[in-house]
Order: sequence, then C-alpha cells, then structure tokens
Amino acid sequence: MTTTAELQEKSAKLRQFFDQFLPYARPAPVLADFVRVQHELMWGGVWLADGLDLKLRSFATITAQCVNGYDFGVEHQVRTGLTVGITAQQVKGIFIQLLFYAGAPATVFGLRIAQEVINEREEWKSGDVPLDVAWLDSIAAMLAQGKILRVRNWGERADAELENSLAQRFVPESAALVDGYHFGEVWRRADLNPRERMVCILAALMCRGHLSQLKRHVEYALDAGLDEKQICEVFAQAGWYRGWPCVEDALEQANEVFQARRA
Repeated sequence: MTTTAELQEKSAKLRQFFDQFLPYARPAPVLADFVRVQHELMWGGVWLADGLDLKLRSFATITAQCVNGYDFGVEHQVRTGLTVGITAQQVKGIFIQLLFYAGAPATVFGLRIAQEVINEREEWKSGDVPLDVAWLDSIAAMLAQGKILRVRNWGERADAELENSLAQRFVPESAALVDGYHFGEVWRRADLNPRERMVCILAALMCRGHLSQLKRHVEYALDAGLDEKQICEVFAQAGWYRGWPCVEDALEQANEVFQARRA
C-alpha cells in the first residue's frame, strides 16, 4: 500500500516538472492542510495512476476546466498540457471539439485564455499555425463525409442511432448543420486522433452530467479503441476537477456498458 511519504515525493517531482514554465511564483498556501490533501491526492496519486498517460490525462483535465469555466484552472491546465507535449494546434483542437459538447461561451472563454498561455513561450508559439484543411463546400458533402467517419470509428449501429436521433426528428435543419460540421469537418481535422477526441467527449459529458449521452459514448469510446481501464481513468482524472460524485455516476453508466458487452 502506498504511503503518504511516497505520495509527497511523487507529487513534488511532478509539480516541479509541471511548473518549470510557470511565469510567476505560486502564491503562499492559504490553508496548509488543504494544500497537503491536494498535492498528495492529485499530483502524487491520481495524475500518476496506471492506465492513462500524462497527455491523455491532460486532455481530460483541460476539458474539465473548460466546463468549469475558471480562468486560473484553464490557464494552468493548458500550460500543463503544453509542458507534457501537447501542441498548440492540439490545444486549440480540444476547444474546437468541445464546441459541440460544452457550448460556445465556455469554448470561446477557454480559447482566449489558451492563446495567452501559448504566447508565453516561443517554443509554443512556433507550433501555433493553422492546420492546412480543405473545407468542404456543402452541408451534403459534410454529412456524407461524417457518415464515413462515424462508421469507421464507431460502427454502423452508432451511425444509425445518430441519424435516427430526436434532433433529426424535431429540428432536422439544425441537426444537419451540427452533424455536418461536427463529423464532416471537425472529425476530419488532423489535430486530434479519434482516441483523443473520445477522451474529451467522455470528460465533457461526465462533467456536464449528461448521463444518457455518456452511456452511449462509452460504447463509442470502446469502438474507437479505448479500453475499459482507460475509460474509467478518464472519469477519475476529470472527476478530481469536477467533483468525485460525478465519477461515481459516470462509472455506473460505464459498468452497465461493460457488463452488457461481456454478456
């Protein structure tokens, strides 16, 4: 069993790594006991748990902080992501992906802060170049391309579920626009791969409490190549920033999917 001394040591090393580009001194702790719990549990424990690498954990954490909408949280986690090797293009790709799950206000806010962090270092700014993307010229073309990508990543059943959704039934014009741009354009972008996109989607749905959508997307995540352990670790990682009850709710949904697939 891990000791608190071991957690303290791991926390100190990870924080030293994450803070190497921090442009200001950390403020003095207001409450030492709070800081101890945070450091040992989060930096020494959750961030270093087996099953998910630091980059994917950072994808989940940036997502959670985007949903939270706290400026320091977004700033710090974008800087952490850049420090562990996520590129400026990928950071922006996270917020473009989250546009469909966290909404425009949260993602515009997050992108503004992310740009400020990217501008802190020439190394990060040098990678801040637009993707060379050939945009499609019609919604019909987007929908056709989106269908191909959904089937490739999620399977025929997932594609059928989306095409027969309530949104398609009751607001078909808006649904066609959303599905076209989401799957036909955003999913074609080379900034994020399907597994990274699914980490962002799972974290966003959990943090916003969309449990029926979450359950469905756990299935999609399995189809996209994430395994059960990785999915659970996404929830544990993002949940530390949103609240542990969210993790319990998410794991309940995931377990139902896991059990059904094993049956």
